[in-house]
Amino acid sequence: MDEYNNQLNQLETSDPYHTADEKFIALDAAGDDVIVAICTPLMKRVHRFVIHSAELVFVDAGGNMDKHNMRVFLLMTYSVAGGLPLGVLITTNEQATTISRALQLYNTLIDNSCFHHRGLAGPKLFMTDDSTAERTALESTYPGSTLLLCIFHVLQAFWRFLWDCRSGDPKDERPYLFGRMKALVYAESEDALNHIYNEAMTDTLITAHPNVANHIQALYDRRSEWALCCRQDLPIRANNTNNYCERAMRVLKDSILHRTKAFNVPQLVDFITTRFDAHYQRRLQDVANNRLDYLRLSRFVPPTSSDNIDSAKIKAISASVYEVPSEKLPDVMYTVNMFLGSCTCVQGQTGGPCKHQSAVMTTYKLRSGNFLPVHDPAVRQLLYAIAVGKSVAPTNWFHSLAPSSDVTSSAAGQNDADQTTDISSPSAASISHASCEMEEDQTESHSSCDMEEDESGRDEDREAIFSRFAAVCDKIKDMYDQDPAGFSPALTSFCKQAESVCTPSAMLSALHSFGKYSGAASAIHRGRKNLVGLKKIGVQPTAVARQKMPVGGRKRVHLGRPPIHARVAEPGYVDERHAIGLNRQVWPKRKAAHKLADAVSNNESLGRTHSAK
Repeated sequence: MDEYNNQLNQLETSDPYHTADEKFIALDAAGDDVIVAICTPLMKRVHRFVIHSAELVFVDAGGNMDKHNMRVFLLMTYSVAGGLPLGVLITTNEQATTISRALQLYNTLIDNSCFHHRGLAGPKLFMTDDSTAERTALESTYPGSTLLLCIFHVLQAFWRFLWDCRSGDPKDERPYLFGRMKALVYAESEDALNHIYNEAMTDTLITAHPNVANHIQALYDRRSEWALCCRQDLPIRANNTNNYCERAMRVLKDSILHRTKAFNVPQLVDFITTRFDAHYQRRLQDVANNRLDYLRLSRFVPPTSSDNIDSAKIKAISASVYEVPSEKLPDVMYTVNMFLGSCTCVQGQTGGPCKHQSAVMTTYKLRSGNFLPVHDPAVRQLLYAIAVGKSVAPTNWFHSLAPSSDVTSSAAGQNDADQTTDISSPSAASISHASCEMEEDQTESHSSCDMEEDESGRDEDREAIFSRFAAVCDKIKDMYDQDPAGFSPALTSFCKQAESVCTPSAMLSALHSFGKYSGAASAIHRGRKNLVGLKKIGVQPTAVARQKMPVGGRKRVHLGRPPIHARVAEPGYVDERHAIGLNRQVWPKRKAAHKLADAVSNNESLGRTHSAK
């Protein structure tokens, strides 16, 4: 234990990204307990400029990532770019006292601007699974926050309780009992919740099993933590599960660690502060640049059903409130508040994205924090600034090719002078202020975003660049004088290619790729047109025959968990070593279901994919 304590101390003081002005790693090692708190500059910018960090934070724990089996806690928030990290805690165990110490150590890394200017008070809501130690630590550290439970983990834990031998219920009654609990979770109102509970407590199948009745009664006493009808007035933005943390944990294990344990804790910290941070930086940049092909952000894409709403019937009640007709019911109207990002429909009453908000956003070209900013240059610029820590120049980089389709006004009647900088509804003035504020944090010499200083700086950069370009040309001339026969055809070919370039973008691409041999030239010379195959490293032909999993072609075997399309059912087989003379068939053992809905419909036990808490 003392060995990697010293390594962590050395990492904290010698990390290349660590500066005295902005500390983002804290260490607490007392006895056998080691605690590491991480809040990188990217995480601090998410704290500062994403308003959702003040509303709801997801917390989840994972392990089995290094040889010491340290526990890793992720603090995540949500945005139109998906889940974004707010901090990482690494502890030796999951005791309440240890987690409390980790959260207090984490508070030393943040300031009053974190949690979108709520500071050490923390966010309004925390969403976790039903871990007593975790929730106790959060309640003691952030007493002003409300703790909610992930409804998936509530139902998952109830199904596992039914399959526990201590419940005492017959197997054929378990789907029915699970349906009773599910009805309690999805009750539309508190009156309906009380009515369903009273019916369940008088149900003969439930009263026949006292353990099940006591378990349901204990859950009912905590209904404010998991019942959907009890959180209609909370800013959960239609988030009722802890999926953002679950997804981030898979990113950490699959994409960052590649399903390989870290050698020690310092290496795990290094991966989190570099690779894990860079993953979300690329994700924010992809959303800012509208590169959305492979991102799973369908929830934030404006629904196509909003096109069926008659835009002529949308009425503006005030500067930020609109009445939108129902798509199917002719006499029903929904009230949309674009400033709050909410709607009176079921999907949007807690602030989640819905088709009625999408219809108002499209009709009036308003800004909305519930949908991808495909036509909102200001929000895309802010996302880019959060990713890299500074704004991009020129500012018209994020404008659409058709300027008439871009957002023309802030989110419904907001005052630029009074509006706080956030990602949900930033105005043009707030975007400029955020960019200047980020540049001030990184460079002490720039105290403000002054246009005259930028122009003078560009002139100095132009002189420096062209002086280096002239030096490169002189270097080529000297080499030509030494070997005219060799350089003459090469320079002729270079000039011919440069003269054929007609657009600035083509010239930029040629300049960036100059001197970077990718193998494309030799492939074209040999007549190969499939240049995509040059990006992958093939394997030996004999290695293909040794592969136990068919992947097709000279490709490597997929790392980590096999994809769903590659899974095939194993047929029965005869084990000749054990079945000789017995004339019997041996079947492979069937694994437990992983999906909760399939487990309930098939009336079978759920696979143990999460650690018991």
